Amino acid sequence: MRIVFNVSGTIDRSKLEATFAASPVIHWLCNIQLRAGALFGRPYWLYTDKGNDIIIQQHRHEVPNEIPAAVLQRDIPIEGERFIECDLIEYPGNTGLIIISWNHILIDGRGIGMLMHHLNEIAAGNTVSDINSLFPAPEKALGMLAHIRNMYKVKSFIEQSSKAPLASVASAGSQAIQPFKTKIIYYNEQQTAAIQENAVKHGARFGPNLFYIACCSHAINNLLKRRNKQGTLWLPVPYDGRLRGATGPVISNTVAFFFYRMPQEVLQSVKQTVISLSDQMTEQIKNKRTQQYSNLLNMMRHIPVWLYYKLVNKTGEGTFTSFVYSATGEGFNKQLSFAGHEVTGLTIYPSPTFPPGLTFSFLKFNNTLNINIAYSPDIIDTFEITFIEEELKKLLDTTA
Repeated sequence: MRIVFNVSGTIDRSKLEATFAASPVIHWLCNIQLRAGALFGRPYWLYTDKGNDIIIQQHRHEVPNEIPAAVLQRDIPIEGERFIECDLIEYPGNTGLIIISWNHILIDGRGIGMLMHHLNEIAAGNTVSDINSLFPAPEKALGMLAHIRNMYKVKSFIEQSSKAPLASVASAGSQAIQPFKTKIIYYNEQQTAAIQENAVKHGARFGPNLFYIACCSHAINNLLKRRNKQGTLWLPVPYDGRLRGATGPVISNTVAFFFYRMPQEVLQSVKQTVISLSDQMTEQIKNKRTQQYSNLLNMMRHIPVWLYYKLVNKTGEGTFTSFVYSATGEGFNKQLSFAGHEVTGLTIYPSPTFPPGLTFSFLKFNNTLNINIAYSPDIIDTFEITFIEEELKKLLDTTA
């Protein structure tokens, strides 16, 4: 994943280097290796203390705000020695970008927001008061029998939620060979306020997230109708397991999921879809589905993959989401500076995910909304991405 800061004025590389060097999180991310382990092949992160620093690459690019393809297509493999890196891009007119890239296995969306806050504190001269809070606490003990019972509860629920047939932008046998592309939609402050008002009118009582999901779902459903492949949509949506107001941990992917099933009956109107999503979310919270899924993820970290697949009998093989959705909420809305640099724009580039080959990432910055759509050209062609953009704009702007 990547977070991109638009900055005005000269980028102070020495300031960034000093900020990174003073961060225990950056140091740890640059000095670990993934080990398979001895007991049942259990994996773990080994701190190597090799003295690696974060790699900062500097670029000069003539097209304003364009990110060189070599930067966007560069991967951070799980076998690497560093799991975070930085690119500085300078443009004519004394503007530029600061790009932080990381492996999403180690830091989730909210975690990267916490890391940016941590780095800003260092850049401002504040000391890190509690290093332990930046890293995950020891897991709560849960017996293997309880883990197995929980696993089958989650398995049963997901089987029912994702019951075939399902419709997706990708189909069986699809391949994503070409590099992913991105399409970003920008809204100004007035337009963003109008969209959030529309969300309330459509029944999104706890923020605009369910309205955004509903609009994306209708845009994809309309695309599938054009392909004559419409059907039930299925969508796992990330849910951050940290407490509200928490400042850590930074390191750790604490994401669980809500699982939403949308048959054609609930896709007759956006308002109807929002109501269905709200009901499903309420039911899953009431039955502690997200907590059960988090426990399952914790279990999976402690057993080899081959054993996990044997336990679940590969029941979900061949099932994949209709598309991918994520949103940062208010996490970056007031991120108006980074390491002493004034930030004039901000967006997140999601990890390329295939299947299905299409991801919507919603981010609010300085009271303005932007939507980064990452897609595989092998799954979504040029005409279809234009269609999706136009449909999504129309749906977000429609009043109830």
